[in-house]
Amino acid sequence: MMVIMMLKKRVISAVIGILLLFLLVFSGSFVFFLTAAVIAALGIREFAGILEIKSNFLKLILYISSIMLVFNSYLITNDYNYLPYGIILFIIILSLYLYQLFNYSENDFMKNISYQFFGIIYIAGGLSFAVFLHDFSAPPFFNTTALWFVLTATWITDTGAYFTGKKFGKKSMAPIISPNKTVAGAVGGIFTTALFIIFITLSFNIFNIYWFVFAVSFPIVAIVGDLFESCLKRNFNIKDTGTIIPGHGGILDRFDSFIFTAPFTYYFFYIMLVLN
Repeated sequence: MMVIMMLKKRVISAVIGILLLFLLVFSGSFVFFLTAAVIAALGIREFAGILEIKSNFLKLILYISSIMLVFNSYLITNDYNYLPYGIILFIIILSLYLYQLFNYSENDFMKNISYQFFGIIYIAGGLSFAVFLHDFSAPPFFNTTALWFVLTATWITDTGAYFTGKKFGKKSMAPIISPNKTVAGAVGGIFTTALFIIFITLSFNIFNIYWFVFAVSFPIVAIVGDLFESCLKRNFNIKDTGTIIPGHGGILDRFDSFIFTAPFTYYFFYIMLVLN
């Protein structure tokens, strides 16, 4: 009964989330930038909670830094003037350094800067590719189809792994990191997603050996992203990064795989469809 209730809560949250996402994605580039910025800021909020950051001023630095990264991706995709990423990263590092300098802790100075900088790059850097994918335009991907492709394929990996693991999973894939993730689940996630990607690329008449490699690699990258977040939670001894999404946990719990699959897919698309 408990499992059924939990599954019901997950399904309801997913349906509401998908409907809301449809509305926001099709509301235009600027609205979607705001959406990605809010998601990134919420992810940073969860990460700050994991690090047990108490300072509101430091949190503000993290929020502004993450929004800068996402906003820059919006400027790039819409052909506006933008800052080189080297300058943005310099501003972020300098801001974190100055804060730590005036709040110096001898034993934690480098650790604090490293953790905070990593959180910005991991969360905001990964989610900024949602904006790149939203505005990606190269045949046969137009009008947000690249973004929907990644969202759908990532969801299929997660769903395929979950149900296959529930049905056939016996041997744990990473017993120390995440005992509930099984080898059978991983195989199921890879197989179902690879079939989906192969079907889509055949439909678009672009399938070749490179797309086959991508079809197999994509779900592996998604699983790696999921395991990466599991490593973080294991390291900080927490079950979920947050509670904002009923039945799913936090923002990072829901977008952990997408943070990896989004940049992976964008660069593959760019090489295959833009440079060729």
